[in-house]
Amino acid sequence: MNGVKSMEGEKLEELERALRSQLSEEKLKFIDKYRLQLNSRRRWVCKKNQTPERVYFSHKFAMDNGILEFLFRKYQFCFAKLKYFRKNLDKFSFCKYHPQKGFYDTELWDAEFFCHKQSGTMIDFRYLQQIRQVEVFQGFIKWLEELPEVEEK
Repeated sequence: MNGVKSMEGEKLEELERALRSQLSEEKLKFIDKYRLQLNSRRRWVCKKNQTPERVYFSHKFAMDNGILEFLFRKYQFCFAKLKYFRKNLDKFSFCKYHPQKGFYDTELWDAEFFCHKQSGTMIDFRYLQQIRQVEVFQGFIKWLEELPEVEEK
């Protein structure tokens, strides 16, 4: 039985290598950051600490979509948020936070915050995740866009 599992594992590793070669460097960085693995159903999943695997997306999804969609799938954002950020992504920069360094710029695949360029307001992806109603999200965007412009130092 172990021989069969070993062969299946080897075939899956071979398939994963082949499918990874179809993806952009940016997508591979995202997959590596979250330690995603391909399962037998061609879905990119996270396996952690003896918990059930969490499906992030199918390989078809990975081929057909960009990093913004990867992030929004990871954080389980609604379509209204995706639609807004697709249209307005140029109004934001992408950031991470480190306790010793503070906020710093990063690439979209590695982002954990959006920085609204006009106001300098940091938007935590976990905060966006909590907004469940479209009306609440629209109110948040209205508030954000009405903030005064930050002066450059």
